[in-house]
Amino acid sequence: MQFLKKLDEVVAAILKAVVVACLILIAFILLFRVIIRFTPINISLSWTDEVVEWSMAYMIFLTSALIMRDGAHFRVDLLQEKFKDTTFIRVLNFCITIFNVIFFAVFFYYAWDLFSKAQAPTIILRAPRQVPYASILIGGFLILVYCIRDLVNAFKEMVRGGK
Repeated sequence: MQFLKKLDEVVAAILKAVVVACLILIAFILLFRVIIRFTPINISLSWTDEVVEWSMAYMIFLTSALIMRDGAHFRVDLLQEKFKDTTFIRVLNFCITIFNVIFFAVFFYYAWDLFSKAQAPTIILRAPRQVPYASILIGGFLILVYCIRDLVNAFKEMVRGGK
């Protein structure tokens, strides 16, 4: 169990570093494009559109995985607060987590399908289309793993009865 916690911390640190790197890359590219626009330098910056698009995709999907890891996603907690520490809430959380697992399993399945069928190169950089689509696959996989972890924890909480 200690190994899994350490692995989770390492994965989270890597995800945070990649997300920050994507954000910095986007900021620099957009700043560079603005500066170039107001100078007499005439260079083609069409490649920056794809790089920004890919960076945004990786930033969004990897941040989503981090949010699921920390349980910091948006939720309406009216019932959670009203019926705190009751069997009803433990069963409700378990059912919600089952729906999450089902949803992200289907999401991951279709992400894999999209990734595996992507054959054409990207328009400008001519890179494999699987490069940007991998963001969906990686993010979906990590979210699914965290949902399964939450399902196990919700089941334990439901069985224990909050003890």
